[in-house]
Amino acid sequence: MAQSVLSSIGQTAERTVKEFADASREKFDAIKKKSLEDLYDDTKDWVRQNPGKTLAGALATGFLIGRFLRRR
Repeated sequence: MAQSVLSSIGQTAERTVKEFADASREKFDAIKKKSLEDLYDDTKDWVRQNPGKTLAGALATGFLIGRFLRRR
């Protein structure tokens, strides 16, 4: 019984990882085809539409950089 449950969980996890990898590969390929100007415009639009996420990301990045530099 437990073995079948673990097998099912493993299959689900494997399928999820494959789907994520495929989606990531497609997104990366789409990004590679864009010019720097298009990437800049896309980024600027995303930041304008998601100011909270942008601020949270900047704070987290600053915190991690600060922790990394303090340990040296």
